[in-house]
Amino acid sequence: MRQFSCRIYGVLREGEKVLLTRSRFAGSAFINFPGGGVEIGEGPGDALRREFVEETGLVIRPVRTLYANQEAHLSTSRPFQIVSVYWLVERVSGELRAGGNGDDVLEVFWCGLADLPLKEMFPAEVEFANRLPALLG
Repeated sequence: MRQFSCRIYGVLREGEKVLLTRSRFAGSAFINFPGGGVEIGEGPGDALRREFVEETGLVIRPVRTLYANQEAHLSTSRPFQIVSVYWLVERVSGELRAGGNGDDVLEVFWCGLADLPLKEMFPAEVEFANRLPALLG
């Protein structure tokens, strides 16, 4: 294992709910926070803003870093290790596309912090989601 995938995700909060996506990759459906891969030559903040618009239709502003994975997470579909960073974000503008983006995002939905669907998330997201209530204080 000599390759890494740097991933960046945003946590948009409204009261006790956060925005999640149901996505599809390599034939599998899963739930995660809006975001995705940082491209070579792209700043993490730029990647987060790009991914958020692509997946949700919302323009956001990164507020602060919440968490970076502490465990080693290996991809289940490709030969690389995943390194994920999670940011608290604020909505700036845009219209939420609840029906997804017509590509890899199937649905965008609000979920209570106490009801996060951990069984439908990849291990990197589970590591973060278990800590999220305490991180949001």
